[in-house]
Amino acid sequence: DVESRGELEEEVVEPTEAVLRATELGHPLLTDREKVTNDFVFDELGEIAVITGSNMAGKSTFLRTVGVNLVLAYAGAPVDAVRLETNLFRIFTCIKVSDSVTGGISYFYAEVKRLKALLEALEMETELPLFFAIDEIFRGTNNRERLQGSRAYLRALIDKRGVGLISTHDLELVNLADEFTTMHNFHFRDEVAAGRMIFDYHLRLGPCPTTNALKIMAAEGLPVAQNGARSV
Repeated sequence: DVESRGELEEEVVEPTEAVLRATELGHPLLTDREKVTNDFVFDELGEIAVITGSNMAGKSTFLRTVGVNLVLAYAGAPVDAVRLETNLFRIFTCIKVSDSVTGGISYFYAEVKRLKALLEALEMETELPLFFAIDEIFRGTNNRERLQGSRAYLRALIDKRGVGLISTHDLELVNLADEFTTMHNFHFRDEVAAGRMIFDYHLRLGPCPTTNALKIMAAEGLPVAQNGARSV
């Protein structure tokens, strides 16, 4: 249990019911002027949070925010939060996967190998459960196979001895929350005002109600109309 901001205060307390609870959690590399903080909680092992949202809305930054603060806490360093309570976890991320020209490995194959390693880590017989974060799962393949593979993979992760954050642009994945009580949907959203896209970077419950890919393409002068229709 670590408190930060203002006067530093640290204390060791008895475990609470939640396995991870953060109040006003922020990314330590962002300035106070840029930073938006969020509350977040995992109540029990086996939970997965699926995070949807538009491009640039804050999904990837939030995954990094949770991960880096856990690393800081386990190292005994101050965290960027008003309060952070956490069990001990092993940490596994699939966030910045790279291809290899010299190794003959595509981005998609590198991601597949990384996600296989995550499953193996989740199944390990060890004292500590696993915290994992996956950014834009299976983005290296086509829409149909990405959705089918993502659904199967999330089913393999759910209710295991760990907790995880998964960001995605596939809004169909939010329907898995109807099958599993331990899967929860969150989102970041955007608004358009005076021709400008505005992001507030606040994490909200539920699936994302907006998309912005076509807006971004149109704003940069790319064609977005189909079948001769005019772009609006």
